[in-house]
Amino acid sequence: MKTNNTHWLGVSALVFSALGHAAFNDAGTEYTNASQKTYVWNEALEPIELVNSILCFTAQFNVTEFANAGPYLVLADEASCFDDANDGSTGQSSGAANNPSYLKAVADVTRASDSSPLVVNVWLPEMATGDDEQAIKFKAVITEGASDADPFGQFTFNFSFFDNFTNLTPKGGGEVVTLSGLGDSIGFTLYESSQHGSSTYTQSASVVMSSDRSSGTALTSSSEGGAYALTFNANNVLLQNAGSFDSLPYKSGNSSGTCLSRTQFNSYVYQYDLYSASTGAQIDINAGFPMKYSSANNGTYDSYGYVGYWGIWTEVEGAVTNGETIVRNDNGVTRQYTVMTAPGRLVKNTVKTLALSSARGISFSFWDSTVFSDSSFDQWVVKYYTAAQDGVGSDGFYKTGKLSWGSNGSTVTSFGPTLISLSANDSLYMYSEQLGGEVKYLQGNASLTYYEQTFINGSETGSGELLNGGSITLYCYDNCPIGTLDLSDLTNWSGANSPFETTGGAHQYTFSTSGGNALTLVSVNSSEPVRYNASLTQSNINSTPHSWGVRSGPMVLSTVSNSYDIYDPAITTEYYVWETGIQSWNQLTAVKDASDDIVSFEKPLQFAYTHSSANDRSGSAGSYAGQTYLINYGGNGDFWGIPMSQSGDRYLPNFSLKDGAIMGSSSQYAIKAREIEQTMKSASGQCTSLTLADPAVDVPTSISGDADIGDMPIVLGDPSVIAGETQ
Repeated sequence: MKTNNTHWLGVSALVFSALGHAAFNDAGTEYTNASQKTYVWNEALEPIELVNSILCFTAQFNVTEFANAGPYLVLADEASCFDDANDGSTGQSSGAANNPSYLKAVADVTRASDSSPLVVNVWLPEMATGDDEQAIKFKAVITEGASDADPFGQFTFNFSFFDNFTNLTPKGGGEVVTLSGLGDSIGFTLYESSQHGSSTYTQSASVVMSSDRSSGTALTSSSEGGAYALTFNANNVLLQNAGSFDSLPYKSGNSSGTCLSRTQFNSYVYQYDLYSASTGAQIDINAGFPMKYSSANNGTYDSYGYVGYWGIWTEVEGAVTNGETIVRNDNGVTRQYTVMTAPGRLVKNTVKTLALSSARGISFSFWDSTVFSDSSFDQWVVKYYTAAQDGVGSDGFYKTGKLSWGSNGSTVTSFGPTLISLSANDSLYMYSEQLGGEVKYLQGNASLTYYEQTFINGSETGSGELLNGGSITLYCYDNCPIGTLDLSDLTNWSGANSPFETTGGAHQYTFSTSGGNALTLVSVNSSEPVRYNASLTQSNINSTPHSWGVRSGPMVLSTVSNSYDIYDPAITTEYYVWETGIQSWNQLTAVKDASDDIVSFEKPLQFAYTHSSANDRSGSAGSYAGQTYLINYGGNGDFWGIPMSQSGDRYLPNFSLKDGAIMGSSSQYAIKAREIEQTMKSASGQCTSLTLADPAVDVPTSISGDADIGDMPIVLGDPSVIAGETQ
C-alpha cells in the first residue's frame, strides 16, 4: 500500500510506523534532504490498501491551494499509487511500457470560511484499464487537519464506483470515517462493497488506538482474506485469522495467535533514486514531457498524454496516429510536434560479458520447438551447472524445470538437470530478467553475453552519429526476417513458414530516416518492409509462436568472416536488432519539432551491478552475493533490474539495497530508497501481555453517507496540477 506525507497519510502506516530511517550526514545535499516513505504490510491490513492508494492518489490534487477556486483539471500519476509493483511480470520485449500513466480528473474544493470544513469533490472518469475500468466519484469532508494529538485528523470520505459517467448505475462504493469522542483514543472505520460480475466483494475495518499510537485494537475483514483480530502495544502485535468475525478464537476466550514484532522488520524496496556520489545531487533523466492531442483530429486539443523515450501514452490507446499534431505547453509557449510511427523499431545492443564462473545462481528462460508444441508449459527454466560444484557430468547449461504462467502468477515443475547439448560454434539464446533481457552463449567461450540496449528513433543524425548519412545498410547472418509477414509466415519458430530466411549468407537490410518506409527496416532480398501485415490482428496470431512479436538476429554495419563471429564478443561489440509486432511495445513512436527534427529523449541509465553484503539492506546478501545484475534507472523512483520472487499472491524483490550504496560503471552514483515496505518479524512468546478484544467502535456493515456530488463539471484549458506539481 502507498502513503503520502499529507493530512491524508495512509492509515496503516500510522498504525504500525517505525522510527524514520536516518539519512547520510552530508548536510544540505539533495540526497540528505530527500524524504522517505515507510509503510508496514500485513495480510490483516489489506482491507485498507485501496483507501491508502486512493488517498495517495488524490494527495496529488493539492486541494488546499484550490479552495473556492472553482473546478480544475488534474493529471494524476496513477502508477505512483496504484502501480502493481508486486506482479512479478517480466517483459517479452524490450519495449516495456515505462511511460507515466496519467489519469484525468476534475476536482472542486470549497470552504465557506476558514473555520468551516474543507469539502473536496473529485470525478475520475476512467480509473484502471480493460475489464477493471470504472468511473469513480468521491467526496471528502475534512473538519480538522492532522495534528500531533490526532495524526488522522477528522474527516469523512465517501466514494462510489460506476461503469462510466454515462451509465450511473452504482457498482459499489465505500466510506472511511475517523473517530471522535473516544477520549485519548483515535481511530477510523471502513466499509466498502463492490460488484464484480455476479460476485460481490466487501471489506471492512474498525481500528481504535491510543493517541500516541503505542497501543490499540482492530478488526478487519475482506471477502478474500477472511477476518482478522489484532491488538498491539509498543513492542508487539498479536494476530488471529478466521473465516468470519464470529469464528475468531478470542470470541470464545482463546487469545492465542501469531505474535509479531513492532520493532524488528524485514524491509523491501521497490523504488529508489540515484544521486551523484560526489555532490549528492539527484540524477535527473529527460525522459519526455506531457502533451495534448486532438481526440477528433480536428485541431481542438482536448485530450492529454505523454511522449518520451518509451513512446507515447494517450488517454485512449492508439488515439494518436502517424502524421497527427500534438502540442506542448513549454513555460507558457505552445509548441507543436508531428507524430511519426513505424511498424517496428531498431534497437542498438552494446555487448557486455559475464564469465561462466559468475553465471551460477542465475535463472535463465529458454524457448525451443517443444515449448510451442506442448501447451502444458510456457518456457524452460535453465541453470548453469559445473561438474565440480553441482555434481553434473560436465559444465554447461541445464534445463531444470518447466515454468507456466497462470492467473495467480508462475509455477515451476522441477526435474533433474538435463544438459542442453551444443555443437561447435552453436549459439544458445536465452532470457534473463537479472541481466536485463536477451542472453546468448557461443559454445566454447568462457563467458556469455548480455546487452545494454538503446532504441534508435531517428534523432541520431549529428556528426559521427549512426544516421548522419540518412541511411545505413545492415548485415544479418542468423534469424534474418524475410520482409512483410503474413499469417502463414508465423506458423513455425524457424525454418519453412517462419518469419526468417532459410538460406545462409549475409542478408542485407536498409534503414533510412526518410522515404516511404522511414525508420523501418527493409529487406533487400524482398524489397519489403519488415513488419506484420497490416491486416493481422492479435486474435489472428495468438496461437502462433510469434504472438508477442518477432525479433531479428544480430545485424552489423559491416560483414564478418564467419557467421558465428556475430556471437563472439571479441569480434562483435555492437550490433542491431529489429523488433516488430502488432502491439505498441513492438513499434516506434517519435515526434518531430517545428524544424522537422526528431526530438531526442534521454534513455534510462543502464549499468552492471554486483551485489554484496555490504550493499544489502539486511546486511547479508546470502546466495545473491557476487551475482551480477543489469540495473536501469529512469528517474523519479523508476528503478528496475532486481528480480522478484513470488510469495503467496505477492512478489517481493530478492534483495533490497542499502541507502548510500555506491554503484555505476565509475562508482558515480549513490542510491537511496524512496519508499520502504516493512513486514513485521516473528516474535514468538513475546505477546503474553496482550489480550484480543473487540475495539471500542463496532465494525460497520453499511455506509451512512454518499458521494452524490452531481455531474462532472466541464473544465476547459490546461491541467492546473500534473503529478502533484501545480502548473
